[in-house]
Order: sequence, then C-alpha cells, then structure tokens
Amino acid sequence: MFPQDLRGYRVIDISHTVVPGEEVGRPFAVQKALLQDQTFRYDILRTHSHVGSHVEVGAHYYEGGKSITDYPLERFYGPGVLWSLTEMEGTRKACERALGSLMHEGDVVVIRNDTGVTVTKRDLYLGKIDSMPLLRPEAAEWLVSRKVRMLVLDYIRLGKTLEENWEFHDIILGNDAVLVEIVANLDQIASSRFFVMALPYRVKGLDSSFCRPVVIEPADGEKAGDRVAS
Repeated sequence: MFPQDLRGYRVIDISHTVVPGEEVGRPFAVQKALLQDQTFRYDILRTHSHVGSHVEVGAHYYEGGKSITDYPLERFYGPGVLWSLTEMEGTRKACERALGSLMHEGDVVVIRNDTGVTVTKRDLYLGKIDSMPLLRPEAAEWLVSRKVRMLVLDYIRLGKTLEENWEFHDIILGNDAVLVEIVANLDQIASSRFFVMALPYRVKGLDSSFCRPVVIEPADGEKAGDRVAS
C-alpha cells in the first residue's frame, strides 16, 4: 500500500523549467494582463503541445488517434524502474541485460543517459542529435512485450533514421503506452525502483500535453524501492 504520508521518501522533480522567450522553435510567449476584478493574469500568446516536459499519446502519431482525454488517468502514473543506459544503442539485448530481472509487467520505464555523452536541451530543440545515444525499434518491441505503461526519456534519440523513429513511435503508441520527453534531474534518482507520475493538462483533442513529471523514491535510495511502488 502507498504510505499515508511521504516521511521516509523524497520527491524528485524531473520536469524541465520553461523560460518564456527562451526558444524560437519551442516557443512559450506570455503577456501580463488584467482580469475583470483587476487582478493579474498572463495571456499565453504562442506555444504548442511539445514545449518543455510533455507527454505524447496516440493522436501525436495517428490521424484520429487517441487524445489526452481518451486515456485512463492511471496511464500517466505507476510503479517505475530505472534503465541506466550506458551503451550508445539500446537494443533488445540491452533491455534484457538492464531490465530483465528488474522490470515488472506494466511498469513505467525511466531511461537515463549514462553514456557520458552530454547533450543540451537547445541541441535537442535544434535537432543537433547525431551524437546522442539511441534506442532501436527492437527495444520498443521488448518494452511492449512487458506491457510498458509509460516511457520517460532522457536526451536519447528514437531510432537511427527517420523511418526507425516512426517505427519506434508506432510500436510504443500503437500499444497504448505513452511517452514523456524533455525531462531533467534524472541524475538525482538513486533507487532502481520508485513511483512515477506525469499528469497531463486535461484538454480534449490534444496529441500531447505539458506535464510535471515527478519520481517518488525511498529517502535512503534503497535498491528495492518496491515498498513505494507496490
């Protein structure tokens, strides 16, 4: 059972901080204004559904696919497991080595880039990703064979080519799993198992939504974090 309070646990904010006006390709433009009672509001002038930490669902990939509000809420939270990716290519064999004895059916998988190759958010936004580690479609097949619920991605490419990128999305989203991209602070995760939550903004028809992903793990960083994830 989940604890009555979070004493003995720590909450790790793995969301990216959006700075209005910071990026041209991923805009978030705001303007201060007033409500009728003369209190302040901010008009969001321009942005899109893939700015900052966001969760992607079927409508991102499929015409007429499931939108954010078509998924049950529990799709966006649950027990999680860490995949510390140390190889430049995540394959089926890499999945088996890293997760074979650790992942439970229906887990959220958080993939952290531990290759030593650093990529900035700006590099990602500008498409300068050739040096990033990548996941092959066969890794997606392995993950859906374990009924992965949600995949949280560090700065990692999906596929070696555009065709493989589409194939990876097709395998994950076509099996009702969802993707969370543009995250931060994954280096703060000390446990191999934990609880993960990335709740989307509830807007009908959206293919993707801003979210505030968090990890809840035992404060002592114990490896058997199942007591919070059960």
